[in-house]
Amino acid sequence: MTHAQAFFSYTRLDDEYFGGNITALRKLLELGVRVVTGDQAFEIFQDVDAIQLGQQWEKRISDSISSANFLIPILTPCFFGSDHCRDEFNKFVEHERTLDRDDLILPVYFITVPSLEKAHLRSADPLAVELSKRQRYDWREWSELPINDPSVRKAVRELSQQIAEALQRTDDVVVERRRAASADRLKDDRLDRQFEDASQQVASQKKPTLAPSQHKQILWVDDRPDNNFYEREALQRYGLQFKIATSTDEALKILSSTKFDVIISDMGRPPDPRAGYTLLEAVRSRGDDTPYLIYAGSRAREHVTEAERRGAQGTTNSPDELIRIVLSAVGAV
Repeated sequence: MTHAQAFFSYTRLDDEYFGGNITALRKLLELGVRVVTGDQAFEIFQDVDAIQLGQQWEKRISDSISSANFLIPILTPCFFGSDHCRDEFNKFVEHERTLDRDDLILPVYFITVPSLEKAHLRSADPLAVELSKRQRYDWREWSELPINDPSVRKAVRELSQQIAEALQRTDDVVVERRRAASADRLKDDRLDRQFEDASQQVASQKKPTLAPSQHKQILWVDDRPDNNFYEREALQRYGLQFKIATSTDEALKILSSTKFDVIISDMGRPPDPRAGYTLLEAVRSRGDDTPYLIYAGSRAREHVTEAERRGAQGTTNSPDELIRIVLSAVGAV
């Protein structure tokens, strides 16, 4: 059995929401590296179609990770919230260390992740700490574009070249031959046409992109809304729209004339240290059953229990968990 040179780590929820764009990216990257290097055997393992019925899932994943030269993680909030993705990443880091290497993980930054952007969250998350040491390929501006868009095609070509260069680093015997061949091919104008043909081929195979949740509205109540910039940026990528209120009174005024799909509130707002509950009680007393989430400094069991008892759908201090709950509440994934 042949082994894939790279392992593609992602969440199916993200792939489904973006209409198969992540799978299409994997296919085009595979074709792109073949075009750049001339190596028609280059393969990227993706579990959605690489694991056959009856195979032991965990063993197949472990075997694929240990035999791959590279890990290509697709970084999103859902990736950070996935135990499977974290396990794949940690297993590959161990594999990388056994090879005495630190350059075999090629992260693709697909959707803004608050845990990567906020220093206090980054330092508390081992995954974020490890990823912060590595150069990331920022894909955020292309994540919502069709795979055959010219700007996406150009970006895939650049990323394919980076993967080709990484391949060179792992093969000391043929490194010079590959480098020379790759350099010659990059000067060839026919590459543009080959990439265009490849992107059209991939686009014809993928299902239509799902419509974004353009009509889903979130009311976010926080006296310091700038603290949640990255969380909103991530959720906006999933098609959600926001209205900001900085006080309980302002929130209630907005709610009197506008219906929202989710309400997110912090807990303490001067002068009320339990403003999150104050607003919740006012909302529920109106007969409004809009899903209500408290995004505050604790996710202790007693605080979760109290929030649920008062009528909230949950309370958390984790941006990954918050994003997962919101996406579930609005049916985005």
